[in-house]
Amino acid sequence: MATITLTHIKTAFDRAADVFDGKVSAAVAAKQLNLNTGLNESSAKDFFAQYRRMLQGEVFKRSLSAEALQYFLPRILATRGRDAADRALSATWQHIAYYESLGGTHLNRLRSVATNFQSSLPGTLSAQVINAAFEASVAKSQNDSAVERKARLAATNPVPTTQTVTATVFRRNADVVAEVLARANGICEGCKELAPFKRRSDNSPFLEVHHRKPLADGGHDTVENAIALCPNCHRKAHYG
Repeated sequence: MATITLTHIKTAFDRAADVFDGKVSAAVAAKQLNLNTGLNESSAKDFFAQYRRMLQGEVFKRSLSAEALQYFLPRILATRGRDAADRALSATWQHIAYYESLGGTHLNRLRSVATNFQSSLPGTLSAQVINAAFEASVAKSQNDSAVERKARLAATNPVPTTQTVTATVFRRNADVVAEVLARANGICEGCKELAPFKRRSDNSPFLEVHHRKPLADGGHDTVENAIALCPNCHRKAHYG
């Protein structure tokens, strides 16, 4: 594979934005990049997919170079704003956690880029970023030896520190939740088993309402787009 240059990265970023905004199809944009810069069409489409997932705050599983990440993160902040930058940073940490959870590797250069960008952001970080960064830390720790972990644990203050974060939440429709729970009638709509326990407050079956298409991805807050799940199936829907 030919070396991907900074020029490729910059041009791919601009075309990825056009694809994301619906100005051009991924296939056409990839062909144009290939003709104009020599960038492989497959690599171009990878950039488009990574950009989309970064803006959506979702894990991307194809590798991204530290050089590309170092360009993408601040450009997303400059062109899409702080909320988008937080989602992109969260997606980056998820990417790092995914690769390191496979075992045997530390993405030190990507970690450095993500850490430096995170440190440069003003104000408080979103809960999404904090949680994703923590999961990446867990993945890194699992790749370390037990001896290394125990040495760090012995030198660590057991009293946790606190950190202020920001959170953006959707104002959900209570009627949707009530209707979906009524439809489920105490049975998980995923595994079809009874709710695992009852709420202490009112003795009702404990199920959680999950949106099939996430609200953050443009999903509607409707009964048709929601499903009642037990905690296990709910976690599986997000992380399985």
